[in-house]
Amino acid sequence: MKRRDIWIIGAVAVLAGLLLLLGQVIKPAPPVKALPTLSITNAREPDSGGPLEEANSYLRIRQGQEYYHLVPLNGPGQIVIRQDNGWENVIYIDKDSVVMHSANCPNHDCIRQGMMTLDNIATRVFQSWITCLPHELSLELITREDAVRLTQGNP
Repeated sequence: MKRRDIWIIGAVAVLAGLLLLLGQVIKPAPPVKALPTLSITNAREPDSGGPLEEANSYLRIRQGQEYYHLVPLNGPGQIVIRQDNGWENVIYIDKDSVVMHSANCPNHDCIRQGMMTLDNIATRVFQSWITCLPHELSLELITREDAVRLTQGNP
């Protein structure tokens, strides 16, 4: 081994030690505020026909043949849908937008469908839908007018 090799090995060892020490000293900042979460576990809560919370758009969730309550899209939040067989989908919502953040399905096609907003539903392949076929879960973004029509019993 040459003297220059020993210096290089020593410099790498010192650099690695400094990085380990720095990693222990600098801690990541805690999250500012957690997102509000709506957790649905095989709730089977069809649309109630009650008054709607004020919003420009709503998320209509369908699992199998059942629909859940309409979720108003007023601000940031997340929806976690857990099914009895261990299936789980995490949906991020914001004002007038929806995205499937994660799912434990085998193909993750639902995640690849991207963000859905009122502005882009006309140009999306699946328009106002995000669908997870293995979990039999569909998300539909609807306008306030459509939501009012649904709650009044007009499909």
